[in-house]
Amino acid sequence: MQTILKISEAAAIGLHAADYMAQRPGLCSAQDIASDLGVSYNHLSKVLQQLTRARLVAPVRGPKGGFALSPTGKKAAVRDFMTAIDGPVQLHDCLMGAKVCRHSDCMFGKFLSDTNKRFEAVLRGKISEFSKRK
Repeated sequence: MQTILKISEAAAIGLHAADYMAQRPGLCSAQDIASDLGVSYNHLSKVLQQLTRARLVAPVRGPKGGFALSPTGKKAAVRDFMTAIDGPVQLHDCLMGAKVCRHSDCMFGKFLSDTNKRFEAVLRGKISEFSKRK
Protein backbone atom coordinates (compact mmCIF):
# COMPACT_ATOMS: atom_id res chain seq x y z
CA MET A 1 0.00 0.00 0.00
CA GLN A 2 1.22 3.50 -0.84
CA THR A 3 1.41 6.21 1.77
CA ILE A 4 0.59 9.85 1.21
CA LEU A 5 4.03 11.06 2.28
CA LYS A 6 7.16 8.99 2.30
CA ILE A 7 9.87 10.66 4.35
CA SER A 8 12.67 8.46 5.64
CA GLU A 9 14.19 8.91 9.07
CA ALA A 10 17.42 10.01 7.35
CA ALA A 11 15.57 12.71 5.39
CA ALA A 12 13.81 13.89 8.55
CA ILE A 13 17.16 14.10 10.33
CA GLY A 14 18.64 15.99 7.36
CA LEU A 15 15.82 18.52 7.30
CA HIS A 16 16.01 19.09 11.05
CA ALA A 17 19.80 19.39 10.92
CA ALA A 18 19.53 21.92 8.08
CA ASP A 19 16.96 23.91 10.03
CA TYR A 20 19.22 23.74 13.11
CA MET A 21 22.20 25.10 11.15
CA ALA A 22 20.08 27.78 9.47
CA GLN A 23 19.09 29.14 12.87
CA ARG A 24 22.66 29.50 14.13
CA PRO A 25 25.51 31.68 12.95
CA GLY A 26 28.85 30.00 12.42
CA LEU A 27 29.72 26.34 12.66
CA CYS A 28 27.73 23.65 14.44
CA SER A 29 29.39 20.49 15.71
CA ALA A 30 27.83 17.19 14.71
CA GLN A 31 27.84 16.20 18.39
CA ASP A 32 25.83 19.30 19.36
CA ILE A 33 23.37 18.80 16.51
CA ALA A 34 22.84 15.13 17.40
CA SER A 35 22.46 15.90 21.08
CA ASP A 36 20.07 18.82 20.58
CA LEU A 37 17.94 16.91 18.05
CA GLY A 38 17.99 13.73 20.10
CA VAL A 39 19.27 11.57 17.23
CA SER A 40 22.09 9.11 16.81
CA TYR A 41 25.45 10.79 16.20
CA ASN A 42 26.39 8.01 13.75
CA HIS A 43 23.16 8.37 11.77
CA LEU A 44 23.52 12.15 11.71
CA SER A 45 27.13 11.82 10.49
CA LYS A 46 26.01 9.71 7.53
CA VAL A 47 23.27 12.19 6.69
CA LEU A 48 25.71 15.12 6.90
CA GLN A 49 28.04 13.25 4.51
CA GLN A 50 25.22 12.95 1.99
CA LEU A 51 24.34 16.62 2.34
CA THR A 52 28.02 17.52 1.97
CA ARG A 53 28.28 15.45 -1.24
CA ALA A 54 25.23 17.32 -2.54
CA ARG A 55 27.02 20.60 -1.68
CA LEU A 56 24.19 21.68 0.61
CA VAL A 57 26.37 21.59 3.73
CA ALA A 58 29.94 22.85 4.12
CA PRO A 59 32.16 20.94 6.55
CA VAL A 60 35.16 22.47 8.28
CA ARG A 61 37.77 20.10 9.71
CA GLY A 62 39.78 20.56 12.86
CA PRO A 63 39.27 21.07 16.56
CA LYS A 64 37.14 24.15 15.97
CA GLY A 65 35.46 22.67 12.91
CA GLY A 66 31.88 21.77 12.33
CA PHE A 67 29.15 22.14 9.77
CA ALA A 68 27.21 25.02 8.28
CA LEU A 69 24.84 25.39 5.37
CA SER A 70 26.78 26.13 2.22
CA PRO A 71 25.80 29.15 0.11
CA THR A 72 23.89 26.68 -2.10
CA GLY A 73 22.24 25.13 0.96
CA LYS A 74 21.09 28.52 2.21
CA LYS A 75 19.23 29.06 -1.07
CA ALA A 76 18.07 25.45 -1.45
CA ALA A 77 14.51 24.26 -1.16
CA VAL A 78 13.27 21.52 1.14
CA ARG A 79 12.99 19.29 -1.95
CA ASP A 80 16.76 19.63 -2.57
CA PHE A 81 17.57 18.31 0.90
CA MET A 82 15.11 15.43 0.63
CA THR A 83 16.35 14.51 -2.84
CA ALA A 84 19.97 14.50 -1.65
CA ILE A 85 19.08 11.83 0.89
CA ASP A 86 16.17 9.80 -0.54
CA GLY A 87 16.27 10.56 -4.25
CA PRO A 88 13.49 12.34 -6.13
CA VAL A 89 10.33 13.02 -4.14
CA GLN A 90 7.30 11.24 -5.53
CA LEU A 91 3.78 12.24 -4.59
CA HIS A 92 0.99 9.67 -4.80
CA ASP A 93 -2.66 10.31 -5.61
CA CYS A 94 -3.83 6.83 -4.62
CA LEU A 95 -3.15 4.92 -1.42
CA MET A 96 -3.78 1.61 -3.18
CA GLY A 97 -1.68 2.29 -6.25
CA ALA A 98 -4.88 2.65 -8.33
CA LYS A 99 -5.77 -1.02 -7.73
CA VAL A 100 -9.26 -0.27 -6.43
CA CYS A 101 -10.92 2.85 -7.80
CA ARG A 102 -8.64 3.81 -10.67
CA HIS A 103 -9.04 7.48 -9.62
CA SER A 104 -12.78 7.55 -10.31
CA ASP A 105 -14.85 8.61 -7.35
CA CYS A 106 -12.16 7.88 -4.76
CA MET A 107 -13.42 7.52 -1.21
CA PHE A 108 -10.85 10.12 -0.13
CA GLY A 109 -12.22 12.67 -2.57
CA LYS A 110 -10.00 15.72 -2.92
CA PHE A 111 -8.11 14.97 0.30
CA LEU A 112 -5.11 13.33 -1.38
CA SER A 113 -4.92 15.92 -4.12
CA ASP A 114 -5.18 18.79 -1.64
CA THR A 115 -2.58 17.18 0.64
CA ASN A 116 -0.17 16.79 -2.28
CA LYS A 117 -0.64 20.45 -3.22
CA ARG A 118 0.10 21.54 0.35
CA PHE A 119 3.15 19.30 0.55
CA GLU A 120 4.40 20.57 -2.82
CA ALA A 121 4.31 24.10 -1.38
CA VAL A 122 6.45 22.90 1.56
CA LEU A 123 8.89 21.21 -0.83
CA ARG A 124 9.32 24.48 -2.75
CA GLY A 125 10.00 26.42 0.46
CA LYS A 126 13.55 27.39 1.31
CA ILE A 127 15.23 26.01 4.43
CA SER A 128 16.20 29.58 5.34
CA GLU A 129 12.49 30.57 5.32
CA PHE A 130 11.55 27.81 7.74
CA SER A 131 14.27 28.78 10.18
CA LYS A 132 12.69 32.25 10.50
CA ARG A 133 9.41 30.90 11.83
CA LYS A 134 8.30 31.68 15.33
